[in-house]
Amino acid sequence: MHLPPSPSTILKNARQIVLFLLFLLGAQTAIAFHSTPAKAVSLIRDAEIERILRGYATPIFAAAGLNPKAVNIYLVRDNNINAFVAGGQNVFFTTELLLKFDSPAEIKGVIAHEVGHIAGGHLARTRDALTGASATSIAAFILGVGAAIAGQPDIGVGILAGGSHVAQRNFLTYSRTQEASADQAALSYLEIIGESGQGLVEVLQSFGNQEALNVKNQDPFVRSHPLSRDRIGAIERRVKASPYYEKAEPQEAIEAHLRMQGKLYGFVKRPDQTLRKFPPSDTSVKARYARVAAYHLASNETAAHQEIAALIAEDPRNPYYHELQGQIYFEHGHVQKAIAPYAKSVELAPEEPLLRVNLAQAMLAGENPEYNAAALENLEWAMRQDPEILIGWHQLAIAYARNDQNGMASLASAERYSRAGARQEAVLHAKRALHNLPEGSPGWLRAQDIIETGKSNRKQRG
Repeated sequence: MHLPPSPSTILKNARQIVLFLLFLLGAQTAIAFHSTPAKAVSLIRDAEIERILRGYATPIFAAAGLNPKAVNIYLVRDNNINAFVAGGQNVFFTTELLLKFDSPAEIKGVIAHEVGHIAGGHLARTRDALTGASATSIAAFILGVGAAIAGQPDIGVGILAGGSHVAQRNFLTYSRTQEASADQAALSYLEIIGESGQGLVEVLQSFGNQEALNVKNQDPFVRSHPLSRDRIGAIERRVKASPYYEKAEPQEAIEAHLRMQGKLYGFVKRPDQTLRKFPPSDTSVKARYARVAAYHLASNETAAHQEIAALIAEDPRNPYYHELQGQIYFEHGHVQKAIAPYAKSVELAPEEPLLRVNLAQAMLAGENPEYNAAALENLEWAMRQDPEILIGWHQLAIAYARNDQNGMASLASAERYSRAGARQEAVLHAKRALHNLPEGSPGWLRAQDIIETGKSNRKQRG
């Protein structure tokens, strides 16, 4: 699991997005950003969690008439329960939302509802304005403005001069009509794929009493998705009439969901907090997976290896157990030992780009020339499949440099900075690539594109 620090450009980019949106929406509002690194937004990349969420979402996307490959799913590290769509076909979940709901049906219900907003074209102006922004900047914008409206401007955004209600109404909160539309669409999608809508009912019931609370004390999901008893009642009636109402989730899916929660909890909470919640007396797989992460983060390498080795012994075909074993070795400085478990994870799940990036990183870190060709091959494949893996571009630049392909190394760095929203650095590396790549080659043309995009963005800001 990768918990990357946010790019230095997050707040700058988000500020530009906010100002542009306020201009579009006519809100006479002053914006003040307070750069607080401890509160910066970061996206989590994890092959196991992404596979599970994709498994939930892909049939729903298809039922809604969306191309599953064109819809992006992002996991935001945040202690608030929230889910939202923004910037086109982008669905964001906070880590706390995944930790709160213990069944696949509940998460599927949330996904179906958010897809209802996408298919319904809700918040179209916000979508258009955010299209092209980096995912991290979009998340920073949405979460920051939401926090300001809840009375916490220190988190990132202060909305002053009495404009908060305009901003909230226009680009943070769906109308009750849109909510009802998204609910009905969600239930239709779930029926098409043969799933019960009871999970959506349970999610909304869990928030049912929050509308009476002060906005500051509400979960952000409630602030952006207004609830009412009539709304919940309408959903319940349709769900109970569905032929799939009592359909249960497969036990295997429930177990995978609980494993995901354990792993996520162990990585995003403090180790002492995790070990209190999941003491050694708790022998469930969820608890053991959580403890592996907690021991690892607490630098108790011996205990972490003991826990993960026991899990591997019980389920040796689980690629993500081997991945975590490799991560423990790698992040404790045992680079050579990390290669074997990382390689095993790739063998078991060769279609996962993140696993290949992990393996290549370990191969390159050992500085053994014998691994250079394999590392380069894995990275080129991974970045073709998932160009949003920023660390993959960094590793690919290293691999190209070791192979004396300096032009491609510069291009990989340009890709990395461009996708992180650091346009100036992207243009700098793209210009270096132009000098070292054959004119008219695919790499040369891509470098030109990055330069032109950077120039275009500077003109828009000017």
